Amino acid sequence: MPDHQDSVTLRRAIPDDAPMLVALRALPITRRHQPTVQHDLATMKRLLADAAARPLAPDTAGKLTWIIEHDGTPAGWISLDVTSREHATGAVGYTLRPAYHGLRVASRALRLLIPIAFDPAGLALERLEANVSVANPASRRVLEAAGFRHEGTARGLLLIHGERVDHDRFGLLQSDLPEPGHS
Repeated sequence: MPDHQDSVTLRRAIPDDAPMLVALRALPITRRHQPTVQHDLATMKRLLADAAARPLAPDTAGKLTWIIEHDGTPAGWISLDVTSREHATGAVGYTLRPAYHGLRVASRALRLLIPIAFDPAGLALERLEANVSVANPASRRVLEAAGFRHEGTARGLLLIHGERVDHDRFGLLQSDLPEPGHS
């Protein structure tokens, strides 16, 4: 069992990560709170190759994916979908392998992604958003630990297993973060 004090790092996902992501996305525990689209291996490899080719630049749009590593071992994924260049917004999502649940790995990974998203020389976003099923308090804790603020509940936001599911909406503004050197 991993120790929660061990290191968490992010690296850009590549096509070789496709088998792990396909398997993780197929787990019932992963699908319980997410409308996860199931992709075959070839499609996942193509999607990861497309995402890996996108630079971390102020004009980048679309979905970017990172592998969350815990002591060098893939623990899950975290994604950032640049949803609007005009409004400098992006949406985050994440999933961990079950062995890493409850160890604060996801919140540490999200805290690593935030400076990447807000870097003015990188993605240059000003707002991050996330939606979490109201039946998923663990994911809510991940967002709160990373500084996201609850902004309300969207009734019936997404279809999961054929049912409309309410989602809590969270946001983080670049201006919410402390100035460098000020904690």
